[in-house]
Amino acid sequence: MSQMTSAARVGARSLNRPTSQAPRLRVVSGAPLHRGGAALVVICATLLATGLIGLLLLNTALAQGSFTLHDLRTTSDQLTDAKVALSQSLDASKSPANLAKRAFSMGMVPAQSAAFLRLSDGKVIGVAQQASAQPGLSGGLTAPAPAPAAAKKAKAAPALTGARHAKPAPAGATAVKPARR
Repeated sequence: MSQMTSAARVGARSLNRPTSQAPRLRVVSGAPLHRGGAALVVICATLLATGLIGLLLLNTALAQGSFTLHDLRTTSDQLTDAKVALSQSLDASKSPANLAKRAFSMGMVPAQSAAFLRLSDGKVIGVAQQASAQPGLSGGLTAPAPAPAAAKKAKAAPALTGARHAKPAPAGATAVKPARR
């Protein structure tokens, strides 16, 4: 009996199965071609080229600015060096030794005494005496020590040392002129 039921089952299955025909295949024409794809490629290529040209121009401008900056820094360094040199020259000309040399070359001599002027009441304190050129006075300019043989000649004829000789001071010159009342 089991054989019969199994055969009936197999037959029943095949009877229950719907019979369908295979669908018929047919040729379908393709989708219409869109020409807009080429326009998109052209637009993208144009944007890319424009971007690259813009970057090139920006890079060129930055490089030019870099060269200008380098030139300005070089000029600034040169001007700083000139300023330092001029400052050192000015400091050297203001030094006491240089001022003494310039004063001696103009015929000035150191004062022997000094007088001071009190500004509150205009009173002169101290007595100023006329300064006079002293032999052998060089205003800080000294010659090297003479040799022993030349020392005897130097004692016989005293002279001023240095390249320039001091001019005598005018007769009425004083170190500080008193205030007039």
